[in-house]
Amino acid sequence: MTDGGSATATVPRIRGQIFTARVDFLRQAHGSEAFQALLSELPAEDREVLRGVDRDAWYPLAALMRLDRAICTRLYGGDPGAYETLGAASARHRTEWLGEHATLVNPHGFFSRVAEEHRRFHDFGRAEYRRTGFTEGELAFSGYSEPDEVFCRSSVGYFRGVIEYLTRVPGIVEEVDCQCHGRPSCRFRLRWMGSGKWGRVGGGR
Repeated sequence: MTDGGSATATVPRIRGQIFTARVDFLRQAHGSEAFQALLSELPAEDREVLRGVDRDAWYPLAALMRLDRAICTRLYGGDPGAYETLGAASARHRTEWLGEHATLVNPHGFFSRVAEEHRRFHDFGRAEYRRTGFTEGELAFSGYSEPDEVFCRSSVGYFRGVIEYLTRVPGIVEEVDCQCHGRPSCRFRLRWMGSGKWGRVGGGR
């Protein structure tokens, strides 16, 4: 564990809150026994992290990627859709505090905050949100020294989960560019057809 953020850290790190969301999901969805069995398959340094996560401390991004891959292999039979499931669980963890007021939150405002607060949860890279229509937008992440397709897949699930929680209707999320494939940024196209305050079914720009 490393305390304090640093823009010059050589190893990309994330806040413990992201690990907390994973651990809570594992225990709730699969039980403590499955969680303990999963821990036994991880490297010793990862087991130490997961047994005592401090939500405000910094941890290596690579440890989260190893955890996610282990979850996918052991609990989901290698189905890559597991990564989106994990991302959606993190979205619920982040948005449930809104309760009955969730549908009053503008998705554009939420995703703008995601971009603005990127360095609060990651000590690497940059993020930018751009509104492209009444119920459309794009999030772009750049400057990642260790891009990982697992992180991108879980991000798709996270963004889709946020949209569905805030609008109560399905969201469409596509990654149209990816740093893993040599592109300058990981760019996600977001769309929703809100049935509440922020849009109408069948509506567009």
